[in-house]
Amino acid sequence: MNSKGNPILIEMAGQLPQSSKLYQLVMSTIDYSVIVNQAKEDFYNFADLDNETNLVNLKNNGYEDWLVDMEEEDRLRMCGVLQMLSDLSQELGED
Repeated sequence: MNSKGNPILIEMAGQLPQSSKLYQLVMSTIDYSVIVNQAKEDFYNFADLDNETNLVNLKNNGYEDWLVDMEEEDRLRMCGVLQMLSDLSQELGED
């Protein structure tokens, strides 16, 4: 269990909308495996925005306002942040 919050994860989560489920998970110091799963889900949803189900999932996960003015560069940056959060959380969970 992530009992104190990891400062690197918290800093990285600052790039996410505060309304996002992943941001809330990082800030609430939940189990790293839960953070990994949520980051992967969000990553896969951002990877294919042509799929209506993915857009609905992202809106349900707190990205609705962010999606309104999103450009391709923003989408790619978000995918990178999500991948880094997933990778780091996975490593932290293995320690």
